[in-house]
Amino acid sequence: MDRFLIISSDGHAGLPPERYRDYLDSKYHDEFDRAVERETAMRAEKEKHFLIDDFNNKWRAKVGDGLQGAWDGKIRNRVLDGDGVAAEVLYPDGITERNAPPFGADIGLLPNKQNAELQWAGARAHNRWLSEFCQEDPHRRIGLAIVPALYDIEETKKEIIWAKDNGLKGVFFPTITDGFDMYNHTKYHEVWAMLQDLKMPLHFHSGASPAYDITQPGWIGTYLCEYPFWLTRPLWSMIFGAVFEKFPDLKVSFTEAGGEFWYPWILELMDVRASVKHTSGKLGDFTTSMTLKPSEYFARNVWIGCSALPDEETTKSYYDIGINRILWGTDYPHPEGTWPNTQQKMSESLGGLPEDDIQAMLGTNALDIYDLDTSALWNIAAKIGPPKTSLRMQAAE
Repeated sequence: MDRFLIISSDGHAGLPPERYRDYLDSKYHDEFDRAVERETAMRAEKEKHFLIDDFNNKWRAKVGDGLQGAWDGKIRNRVLDGDGVAAEVLYPDGITERNAPPFGADIGLLPNKQNAELQWAGARAHNRWLSEFCQEDPHRRIGLAIVPALYDIEETKKEIIWAKDNGLKGVFFPTITDGFDMYNHTKYHEVWAMLQDLKMPLHFHSGASPAYDITQPGWIGTYLCEYPFWLTRPLWSMIFGAVFEKFPDLKVSFTEAGGEFWYPWILELMDVRASVKHTSGKLGDFTTSMTLKPSEYFARNVWIGCSALPDEETTKSYYDIGINRILWGTDYPHPEGTWPNTQQKMSESLGGLPEDDIQAMLGTNALDIYDLDTSALWNIAAKIGPPKTSLRMQAAE
């Protein structure tokens, strides 16, 4: 075919805050009514502290109703067609967006014992809506269930089964586990077994971090340096916890580190630490339960959702990570993503590479992780996918 198949690894979807009420269990309606205005005001205040209020207002004015694609399927498909995207993975949104789920069940998904019941309620409300949204166009929408997995293993398993039965294609777990058991804990084994058996990939997405004093200078720079660490902390806890040794068919994706130079360094670091050199010998042999090097588990079980790539990103990192591990994404509808200039951004980050490598990263790698209707997606790509000649021409320019 003369067009590329694009399956975006990073899309965000969610309702305007007040509309989540219809998907909440009724016993939480009073609490929701009290919280919705407060949470909306909090997000507006966060924008000011992030120094992006003016930026976001200009962005929203520029892109018009395209932002409503976060919850409007017709607008979303129009945007996808314009970007040449056949399908996309759908995460929730966060505090600086205007369509995040209630009660903290957003892209940050920070653990909070006092808020656990409400966070579960917000997550389930989003999952119910997302299931409906995906069923409107099941070939193009790869929905991820929000699962606050740290609180209760039985509730976690129930939500995974519900997600599978209701057409969702994977799950999204918290990246930060402070105050709770990390993902190397054996109590999660029954969860990993279930995800493996149901062929439901596990996802982590950047955004969450410990609290910063946002009134003080330098905190944004600190956050920008640290958030890839918090995103990938589950990676080394699962690798050194022998999760992938015990569950070799478990599939995990880490999305939006904001510069994929991060992962070659992480792979090298893990392999060095696993070699039990003199400097760590006094700690004992902590790799006896591992038959592979960390980088080898990574190459078998882990995929990297690459989105919001800087223009100066070099292609060497893709090959250091492994071309078959890369899942390219647009990050629609976020302003740091590629939309509405996806074709141009695609050329800047991938132009000039071998055609087979480009196609793998743009779409066919995703076919290895998700249960998708391949024929239907290729048919969509044949109509709206970017022409291969066009991408080569843009790259040459």
